[in-house]
Amino acid sequence: MRTVNPAVRESGERDHDHPAGHADDAELAARAARRDPAAWESLFERHYRSIYTYLRFRLANPHEAEDLAAQVFETAYARADTFDYRGVPIQAWLLAIARNLARDVIKKRIRRGPSDDLEAADLAGQLAEADPAPAVHLRSDLARALAELTEDQREVVRLRFILDKSVAETAILMERSEDAVKNLQRRALAALQRALGGEHYLSGGGAS
Repeated sequence: MRTVNPAVRESGERDHDHPAGHADDAELAARAARRDPAAWESLFERHYRSIYTYLRFRLANPHEAEDLAAQVFETAYARADTFDYRGVPIQAWLLAIARNLARDVIKKRIRRGPSDDLEAADLAGQLAEADPAPAVHLRSDLARALAELTEDQREVVRLRFILDKSVAETAILMERSEDAVKNLQRRALAALQRALGGEHYLSGGGAS
């Protein structure tokens, strides 16, 4: 009898991510590795929104992001018995799958031209909505500035300022040291400030 993957549900049933700690992560990981339906339901409810959000900014296409987010959980479910917890957050594993799937999609886009401008424009739109700065051209200015960043720098911006991850969480998700994340963030913000021509769009950006 075919096992139905409970991780893939209709988009209308999506819930907000649940904060970590609602269940013991090690136990949840063990149950997920056994493909326990209740465990996968919990994983989906906790992590779908952040996976979708990441892909939305990565691909600059909400429809592709929704399809790929479902594929992330399908892929994770199929590979469940290969996940080795060892204290690494399950979300890091899911985001790694999302990152690899997104790279495959972007590679397919290359023949149609570079995707950096689209990605930067979408990320700029989200940052502009969250920023109270009154500048009329904030969105377009940010899009141009973000297009000048390296992919790693944009990744830090996504995780730190869109997904609101701490430096420690970002380090785990990017498989970098905390010092490396702080340096990438510092360089990204400095590059944005230079690219924005001294406008007071950016402030703060601490390394907490």
